[in-house]
This record gives sequence, C-alpha cells and structure tokens, in this order.
Amino acid sequence: MNKIFLRNIIITVVVIALIIGGAVGIVGKNSSEEVSGKDQSVVSLQVNMGGVVGDLSDTASDLVTDVTGGNFSVASVLGTVKEFVYSDTIVNVIMSLAYPLLKQVLTDLNMLEFAHTIDLYYSGPSLAEQLGENAYTCLDKDGTRKALNDVLNSVGDDWTYMDTEVSYTKENGSSGTTTLWNSIEWGVTDEESFFTVMGEMSKGLRGVLEVCIQGKTRVVNVNVLEVLLDFDAIPIRMDAADIYNESEKTGYELCLVRLFNMLGLVEGEYPSVDEYCGYTEISDMWKGILQPVFAAVDKITQDPMNNLTSLLVNFANAVESGELVNGMRALRMDAKFNPLAALVMGYEDGLLFNLGQSLVEMIESMGIKLSGDFNTLLDSLLIMITKSESADLPNMDVATLITCATAETLTNGNTYYVADAQKVTDFLIEYVVHEGMIEAILQHTSLAGTQTATDIVAGVADGKAGVIKAIKTLANALLFK
Repeated sequence: MNKIFLRNIIITVVVIALIIGGAVGIVGKNSSEEVSGKDQSVVSLQVNMGGVVGDLSDTASDLVTDVTGGNFSVASVLGTVKEFVYSDTIVNVIMSLAYPLLKQVLTDLNMLEFAHTIDLYYSGPSLAEQLGENAYTCLDKDGTRKALNDVLNSVGDDWTYMDTEVSYTKENGSSGTTTLWNSIEWGVTDEESFFTVMGEMSKGLRGVLEVCIQGKTRVVNVNVLEVLLDFDAIPIRMDAADIYNESEKTGYELCLVRLFNMLGLVEGEYPSVDEYCGYTEISDMWKGILQPVFAAVDKITQDPMNNLTSLLVNFANAVESGELVNGMRALRMDAKFNPLAALVMGYEDGLLFNLGQSLVEMIESMGIKLSGDFNTLLDSLLIMITKSESADLPNMDVATLITCATAETLTNGNTYYVADAQKVTDFLIEYVVHEGMIEAILQHTSLAGTQTATDIVAGVADGKAGVIKAIKTLANALLFK
C-alpha cells in the first residue's frame, strides 16, 4: 500500500461520511421542548427508507467495484457520491420528512388556518396548487403511475397516505416494493436539475426557509370576522402576528456559515450572509447550503492530511463546546402576536418551532449523541456499530487534541483551528494504542471473556511504548514523507 493510495482511502471515508451520511442520516423524531410555559409540539415521524437503503446499497457497491476493479480515484468516488445525492431519491427523502413534520407542527400550534399567509402549504392539495402544471409522476395505491398532482390531491391532509407500500417493476425487469414517497419521479439527472426540482418540491416550505435560515419576518394577516365568527363576507383584516427568528443573527450565519468554516471553507468559498439572505429563489437557497459541502470535500482532496486533521479538531471542539448544537438551534421560528389576537385566539409570544432542535433530535434518535461532549459522541458511535448499550471507549483528552492545532480568528469572527497534522496523528495513535481501547474493542468480538483477550490486553499494556513508536514510524513514512 503506497502513500497516495492510503490517502485516497482516507478521503473516500470522509466523502461518504460528509455527503451520504449527511444526506440519509436525518431520519428520526422530534420531541418536546418547554417554551413560554407550554410544551412545543411532539412529532413522531415514521419514514419508510426501504427505497433509499436500496439506492445507498447500490452506491456502496459501485464504490467497492471502483476500488477492487482498479478504477479507484478521488474523482470516481466524488462522481459516484454526487450521482447519488443529485437524484430523485434525496428529493423524496427530504420531502417525506418535511411535509408530515410541517403538518404536525402547525396542527399542534393550532395555526393551520393561518399557514398559507406565511407561505406554508402543509396539505397535499395545497402543495399541488403551488406546483401548478408539471410533468412529475408518482405511483398511487393501486400500483399505477399517475400525475403527481393527482396523487397529492388524494393525500388530502393525511400524509400517511404516502407511506403506502406498492409493488413495481425495476429497470432490470425484476419486481420490488417501495412506498409512494420513494416512487415519485422528478426527472433529476444532474446538479442543475436537482436544484431546480428541490426548489419545486419546497414550494410549500418557503416560510420555514425564509424565517429559520434567512431571518426574514413574515406577517400573519387574517380576516377578523372569519376567525371569530367563521364569516368571510365582510373583509375586515388585521395583522395578527409577526413570525420571525429571535436569534441575534440569521440562522444562515449562526449555523451554516459556522459549519462551512468548520469544514475548512473561508469567506468567498460560500455565499456571503447578505447574498444568501437576499435569495428569493428556493433553488438558490438549497444551492447555498449543499454546494459548499462539495466544495469542502474538493478542498480536502487538495491537501488531505492537513485538512482532515484540522476538520477533526474543529469538529471535536464544536461538539465539546456545544457550538455545533447551539448553532443548529438558531434555526427557529418565533412569534409576536397582536394583543387582540393573543387575547381572542389564546396565543402567547415566544418560540413557535425550533427546526434546528428538531434536526438534533432526529439525529440523536438514531443513536448519534450530538448534544453531549465529544466522548459521549464517540461512545454513541461505538454503541451504534456494536449494537451494545454497554459499549464504552476510554475517554479522549479533547483539550490535548485541540492543543495540536493553532486557533485562527476568521474575518467573520469565527474561530478556525489549523492542525499540526503530525501532532494530531501522533495523538490519535497514542489514543488508539491503549489497553483500555483494545479491551473495549475485544469485548465485542468472539474473544470477549477469553484468556486470549486478557493476554492481548496485557501484551499491549506491557509493550505500549514500543508499539506506539513502531506505528508512529510507519505512519510518518506513509503519510508525511
């Protein structure tokens, strides 16, 4: 194994973790949060990911074929991953999460009748109206492919309609089963068509994107007589509430820009705050979120060891300090109600919905503990891998890891750690070559509890200094020379 090949393998792992993991690792549930004396809505999402898992398996198989077939290259990996991300599958995953969540939150907040005034279209028919005439298609419950708008009109207010599983014939002629969600054909073939379709699919979510991410304020304007007396013949309108983001800065700046900086991007390599918050096309909003992630991966490939070690330090610091989840929680919707509206309708000023907190809870429902310290996150990953609740890694000295890097203050005020790649690598080797680590790993193998396992742990403890020296020497030869 030569140095270049080893670096390419490392890059492959990071690409898959950053992009595929980020794209499909968002399934879970949203739990309650105490706000203004009331519980926020409790939302439980049950999303069938069968079609997605199949597509992901095909992607993984393609990657393995590239490596074993001698066609491995960073470019081929990026191409395969982008092909998966820029697909109907990802559009359908996001849609299947977003619209049931939107409907449930608005229901629990008793704000369904006001939703359209702030561009939130939570039902199938209202979304179909926003889509207008189009060529998109979807399987229906009877197994026939129909116009997407026809199926959306059948959905009504109940998105569980789309959870229905139906049989279909695959391109290779074999039969399969999928949900109506996963059967929507948008016609995505490349990056350009992907963002066009994402803009179309998200027409019912504009209010969320503009308030939570762009920091815009939307006004709920209602017919007073219709609200009070269910009588709309006389239009007496009133601005009942301002829907806004109470964060000190926009969600884009507090959450996404910090994420981009953590990935190693600097100003000029992603949309500026003013540029992003000025977007009016939903497709541009999605581009501003997703394209910088690919830019970060491309940047990593230019100098993998320095960029990967810096990424590790920045990520560890963001988790340890709470900066990661706090930034995500800046994606929120707050409300300030007209006193009359508050009196008559029973609303209270304050947080309506925290999109970022919901995303954190979705991720944590899969077992990835983002809201604890970095060692809690590492333990949660081991539990996921081993499927053992007792899995426990030795604590990493995160403070020492961070000292392996130099802090730089970016022009936007955010801190970015530039790692000394060799120091970080040496630190990781010393962390891994530890009798506690070896024992933790052996506990989840067939050697657990045997004398052989005991002997291995004892041997590592006795010869740790020599093992560390040998591995460091080998790593330095492969990675830094």
